[in-house]
Amino acid sequence: MIRRTGVRWTALAVLAAVVLSAPGTANAQDDKPVPPKGTDCPVESVDDKGNVTITYVPEGTTYLLFHCQGGEWHFGWYPFDSPIMATTDVITVDGRGGVRVDEAVIDGRAGDIRAGEVKYILDAVGVPDPYEPDQAVVRSEDGKELYTTTELTEKTTIADLADKAGTEVPTVEFSNRKRPKFTITFKCKLFPPWCSIIIRW
Repeated sequence: MIRRTGVRWTALAVLAAVVLSAPGTANAQDDKPVPPKGTDCPVESVDDKGNVTITYVPEGTTYLLFHCQGGEWHFGWYPFDSPIMATTDVITVDGRGGVRVDEAVIDGRAGDIRAGEVKYILDAVGVPDPYEPDQAVVRSEDGKELYTTTELTEKTTIADLADKAGTEVPTVEFSNRKRPKFTITFKCKLFPPWCSIIIRW
């Protein structure tokens, strides 16, 4: 079972990270600098003025649900049991120690992902006050709307929604109508199972 570790970087760990770029403007850098080792993982640190500094931490570093392995951040979400974890290239850490992720990939899962997991995924990637979705929209690869429903249960799967929409390559957007600012979109292939995950803040 994937559990919250509660492990936080100490000041020493932050100082030990190799700083590869100086704080810049409020805009994040388009290109990450080269890591000291190929297995190191990048961290974007954002100060109160929005300045971004990219550092690299060594493989094995753990921060909340995120674990650095092979140059990528691996993470899961409590309380769902799965040996398959999502990965993301970089995590963003704000001045309060909160972690944010905008995009991730999960290789090996797709159709079995349930609506009931959405709240926990949003919590894992840093969305404040994560919600349970009450609406799903399924689109084709070219963006055409195929199916919309507000009749979700926690057991509704992406495969269920894809079947209703008549596609094996669904793009499924989950949302809560009371909180339209945040959406989470799964761009998936059911066979072999694979999804990219995009969070709109």
